[in-house]
Amino acid sequence: MLTRDQVNALNPWWGDAGWRPADDLHLAAAAAAPFRWDPRPFDPDDLASGAVFTLRGLRQSGKTTLAKRLIADRVAAGLARRTCFLTLQTVTTADELREAVELVLRLWPDAPGDWLFVLDELTFVPDWARPIVYLREHDRAFHAATVLLTGSSAYDLAGSADLLHGRRGRWHRPLDRLHMPMSFRDYAAARNPAAPPSARPALADLLSPDGRALVETASLRTGELDQYLGEYVRCGGLPAPVADMLLDGRVADGTVTELWRGLSADARRLSRSDLTLRKLFARTVVALSSMTDTGTLAHELDVSRPTAGAYVDVLAASFALIALHQRDAKRQDGPALRRPRKLYLGDPALAAIPGVLGGPMPSEGALVENALAIALLRADRAALEGFAHPDHLYYWRSADGREVDFLVTEPALVAVESKYAAHRTGKDYESMTKAFGRGIMVSRRDVELDREVLTVPAGVLLALLG
Repeated sequence: MLTRDQVNALNPWWGDAGWRPADDLHLAAAAAAPFRWDPRPFDPDDLASGAVFTLRGLRQSGKTTLAKRLIADRVAAGLARRTCFLTLQTVTTADELREAVELVLRLWPDAPGDWLFVLDELTFVPDWARPIVYLREHDRAFHAATVLLTGSSAYDLAGSADLLHGRRGRWHRPLDRLHMPMSFRDYAAARNPAAPPSARPALADLLSPDGRALVETASLRTGELDQYLGEYVRCGGLPAPVADMLLDGRVADGTVTELWRGLSADARRLSRSDLTLRKLFARTVVALSSMTDTGTLAHELDVSRPTAGAYVDVLAASFALIALHQRDAKRQDGPALRRPRKLYLGDPALAAIPGVLGGPMPSEGALVENALAIALLRADRAALEGFAHPDHLYYWRSADGREVDFLVTEPALVAVESKYAAHRTGKDYESMTKAFGRGIMVSRRDVELDREVLTVPAGVLLALLG
């Protein structure tokens, strides 16, 4: 249970009028990092809304640092004694969580303003929604408070939906937010602020005359962006691997091992086997750009089909895996649920886990395709639930076996084929033109602007998309 002394230690700005962000370990580490990255999924209006928000994302993606930056802004605005941070890694029961929040609510009853509570790593507390609901209904101060709940798994969020329904406050923006790792555009900017193009067009806009002109201009930096892409597909966008790459030119095995420990801890909390999870990672890396049938996956993992599906769901709920369905044009253009899926990792750095554990390593072309999958997913970030099984991103396969890697369906239909490490043929262009009339062919360095199917270097496309 959190004691009064522990709560005070977690919130030093309450008693220290001279507290500065540099006094906080997370903020100090971010300031000392060899790059600057300051994503802001919440603005001041959100934090004054009186709503209950969730912030989810992959482990070690910087959610706690992000929350501490919001706290620093509140302290600077004179709201130190109406701002509370509680890490829930040491809280073991829902009752302990309620008692800790009630302890805080009794402090400084006459201080001006409404509370902001940041409850970090709620995944550690079983049945965490129950005390939140109780306090929202029975405590006037907590009812008016803005609450930010962070965690690395979406399982408990889905399971708590019924309890939380109608008790989170009304707000005109999404209450569930997704914090994703650094994009390739962010990484390229960390390497050279002038490298990414200033424009950030929508994917479909690249096929317009103005979009083609943007591609032509951005392609002047193809060599530089391709170099950065080669680094990014090895380090991804999580802060620790990025720091390794920028300082040492490689990601340390120890850093990769820490990524694995975080994911395996989530799996153990859901009573899943480390060994089976390792096999799934290895299988995903080997088949990173291929279709994966659940029956084949179950055979290779030596488990039943439902169990194989459950392991995929565990990684997807932890934002470590993206499962793309085939588009089923015969059934309202939705997913073909009975067809094999394509599995991609939630961040390129995760692809190094099997190698560090003695397993296979992916090819560079597969890693670039994985980076494309993530970038196309990021274009539609409105719904947290869309991460594991995106609503507007599919792969396409015709009745005669022709295939296109990605099909973006909203806001406009665009086909995207990755040929970063493969030879392009006339049939590749013919297939896309025949099926969709237009599209984007992703190359390593080649640029072709005068076809209906636009050829764009991978680094250029990823830098434009952001």
